[in-house]
Amino acid sequence: MTTTATAASQTAAQGARAPSVAPAPPSELALLRSHIQTLTELNSRLQAIRQIPAQLLRPPPSAAPGEVIAGPSLLTHGFKELQAVGELVRSEKVQEALKTAKKSERADSSALDSNLRREMLKRRRPPPPDSPQPYRETEPRDMSFLPPPEDGAVPISLEALPAYVRNFNRSNKNKLHIVSPKKGRALSCPVTLRLMAVNVATIYLTVDHSAQDERALIVESATAIGSREQASKPAHSQSDFMAFQQLSQQLAKVIRSDPLAPLQSFIELLGAYDRLFDDSCSNCQRVISAEGHVPPVVRRRVPPSADGKGPQWDARHVVCKYEPPPPAPPADEGGGEVAVDGVGEGGASGNP
Repeated sequence: MTTTATAASQTAAQGARAPSVAPAPPSELALLRSHIQTLTELNSRLQAIRQIPAQLLRPPPSAAPGEVIAGPSLLTHGFKELQAVGELVRSEKVQEALKTAKKSERADSSALDSNLRREMLKRRRPPPPDSPQPYRETEPRDMSFLPPPEDGAVPISLEALPAYVRNFNRSNKNKLHIVSPKKGRALSCPVTLRLMAVNVATIYLTVDHSAQDERALIVESATAIGSREQASKPAHSQSDFMAFQQLSQQLAKVIRSDPLAPLQSFIELLGAYDRLFDDSCSNCQRVISAEGHVPPVVRRRVPPSADGKGPQWDARHVVCKYEPPPPAPPADEGGGEVAVDGVGEGGASGNP
């Protein structure tokens, strides 16, 4: 019995003297996660203490305007929070995490960006809508609205304008006048001209010096009104009728197509509107358009044909400007007349 107890005590003493097994060190991944968590908590504490100065300077509801009162309890809490953050920064755990982060930055700093927060905000914002594109002229450039200047023609200057107006009125049924604010006043640019097409339209032109040649006059703007509107309409005012509104818009397009065209070419173009309400459209063969019920206000210069026919003006509606002419109707095989709108031979057609 005694021998057995002695052996047991010796065995227990040897077991007590045996070295204990040390715990396994944390893995590199676990240590990295611990450092990241430590630095994240430190950043949160730093962001919190950044709000303390604003809280200390915020006046209480009972303070008078302009008076700043900091409560003792809030001030004490702020200093305690600053002291706690200081101790946290000096702690061994935080210092070890900061040393590891510094070592990692020195090894590879390619993925670090000081404006990371700004970049994240940019990514969260929806993409801006596309900016409106500038207007691009879609009209073909091969169309000529103005006649080419004659060979040897001299551009009209401001001094020669009165003589040009007198010569034009002698040889044309349309009359051109210089609109002067005061009689006897010397002409100076810009000058307003009034072209009167009898029983058709009155067109006001604003002419000024050319940018290329200061002595030459060019047309800057044109406004058309009815021939019987001038009594109540001042210069440059818009007409009350759709036909003359479209005519003004068409003349503005002509000016944009060749802004440096000489004054003589533009006056010659205006002479093509003598039969504004009589010429039919070369595309739809109608005088009044089916859409808008306006006459053909577009005039294009047609070059001389092969048979020797001189240049002339092609009249079209705005909606027919770039459309090809419709195909000709098939000829009647029977050779007899066909009634139109219920009117046969010997009757009058119901269409214009």
